[in-house]
Amino acid sequence: MQAGSIHDSTVYMVQPDDPPSRRYEVGLRYLNNGVPRRALELIDEAIAKGHDGPEVRFHWALAMLSGRSYRDLTTVEHGRLSELRQDVCSFRADDWTQGSEAICDLLSCLEGREGDASLAFKRLNALPSAQRDKIIRHLDLVLTGGMKASLWAESCQAAREGRLDGDRRGRVWAYFHPEPAGARARRPVGAPLTWTGFVGSTPSSAVLVLAVGSIIVTALFSRSVAAIVSLPLFGAAVYFGAVQGLQWYRRVRWIRLKDSEHLQQRFRPYAPGKGFANQVDHAFTHYFATYRPHLWSSEQWLATTAGIRSTLRDEVVEIYRESGTASESVRWLIRFMARDVRARWVSGTLLEHRERYKVAHRTRLSFAAACAGAAVTGLVLLGTAVVAAPVLVTLASITAVVAGALCVPTALNHCFWHWAHHEDRRLRERTLAEREAEYRRWKGKLDALRPSEEQMEEWLRCDRTLILDRALKHYRLGWHDILAHCFLQTPHQPCKQARTMGGPWRYSRYVVTVFLVTKDGVREVSVELDFENAEFGNEERRNFRFDAVSSVHVEQTSGYGYVLSLTLMNGAPRSITIIEPATEESMVEEDQEKISRLNLDSSGFTPTLRILEGIAADGKNWIERDQRPSGTGYLRSEEMLD
Repeated sequence: MQAGSIHDSTVYMVQPDDPPSRRYEVGLRYLNNGVPRRALELIDEAIAKGHDGPEVRFHWALAMLSGRSYRDLTTVEHGRLSELRQDVCSFRADDWTQGSEAICDLLSCLEGREGDASLAFKRLNALPSAQRDKIIRHLDLVLTGGMKASLWAESCQAAREGRLDGDRRGRVWAYFHPEPAGARARRPVGAPLTWTGFVGSTPSSAVLVLAVGSIIVTALFSRSVAAIVSLPLFGAAVYFGAVQGLQWYRRVRWIRLKDSEHLQQRFRPYAPGKGFANQVDHAFTHYFATYRPHLWSSEQWLATTAGIRSTLRDEVVEIYRESGTASESVRWLIRFMARDVRARWVSGTLLEHRERYKVAHRTRLSFAAACAGAAVTGLVLLGTAVVAAPVLVTLASITAVVAGALCVPTALNHCFWHWAHHEDRRLRERTLAEREAEYRRWKGKLDALRPSEEQMEEWLRCDRTLILDRALKHYRLGWHDILAHCFLQTPHQPCKQARTMGGPWRYSRYVVTVFLVTKDGVREVSVELDFENAEFGNEERRNFRFDAVSSVHVEQTSGYGYVLSLTLMNGAPRSITIIEPATEESMVEEDQEKISRLNLDSSGFTPTLRILEGIAADGKNWIERDQRPSGTGYLRSEEMLD
């Protein structure tokens, strides 16, 4: 399983000083996105702080009932729901008020109090689609038997039509795609010429200047006209030759440096292990093989680009490795690099440095002429000085040669890296601008394609509906045969996982398990769901009697993971991973226990545990108990998490 991607968003963020309307808004988002218990908490807080109305009360009732069967309600919750009709009567009548009254009618039928089921459904069907669809969705586990049967065909048809709406297959991948790392580029090579570098070459340079100066002074004191005329010409030739020679030297050395980055014979071996560097190695190989020129084979292109791939690979590892960035977050940059190399190869600009920094013929000729002039005038000065003071000039000449051999290479090296630093900085600015443009394009594409939390939950709900329909058809059961049912959705490894900040984890692959409770026992159907591609996979079916359930146990593992163990009388214990333990990469500055509870809520854990606990404790008597709960059943499930 890849490290979890966490999308930075404020859709679930509530600050202590936020107004109650903000709490209601976030609570409504939690409700629509499959986390009703957290939604109920926030809507309750909003009501307590004065944010009330028919719409608020309607969604409060949905949050109370969503994802729970009628048996799960405590006595206190029954009491609060029984007051709903009276509460909404104090508000102005509108569509939301009618929706709340329809919920009250349905609950009255379930409780066996006054109420006509046909009239309740007539009122439900007369509601506007906004209220009606929400009631059908969130009261899924509450409505059973004949109530459910009258709506089931319509629900299945809506699920078939809705599970691929909004280009699901073309967008879900963006939800699980990691947030791309920002654009970066390596630091420029070399460094500006510093005082330290200058001082390092000063001793030998000073000796050279003194030696040459003594020769010139000796020649001038001889009062030779030739020496006096040659001196300014010698100085001009040396200066002009130094300028042209330095330019020649820098360009030739720069071309060699760039050639070494592009023309390496083979790609470096993959980094050991499965860390960041190794994953970057494989990504470079994959994308360069994918983005290759037309009619080129992968092997040919990989061999041709071995040098530039190694250079770019080393750059990516260098600039991102120490920041804790996941390799998936820099794949956009590697793809961009692969496409850029191909484009430059096709356009003939991959080795543009050779043409751009080629030494011009004028520079070569100027340097040769300056050297010739310096040699002629220098020999005139040297000859004049030797005649005047042969011993002194001979020693000065030897000293000048030795000092020059020491200081000139050092000076050239310092000058080259000073020039290379500023030249590479300009190249870096251009490269960084191109990468930032690509980063904005790619991030904009991800943001545009990434589905909302509500879309993800709606697609998942459609999948669950069709899986339930398959189970009913396989066992040839009607809703009048179903006493209770529940879903349990767990991650199916290997899979990708992602969530919005403050929200529950969502997975690219699930195992969706449906428990159907009938008077004869429990039917269990597990289906592998490829959520990213909207495809159903392998299916497993199990049946067991009420007296076959020996025990149900929930274990909290390290990292806030949860495992449900179900033991049957005639079989080994089954372990079902409800929540994967949090990895170090997926833990951010959030309350991990809170996130764990959100995941439990969205997975369907509580109603499933409630049913299995009841069967394990009471067997078939669980069916025959009074429909109204004692007020402790739901709390027992919650207490197991404390």
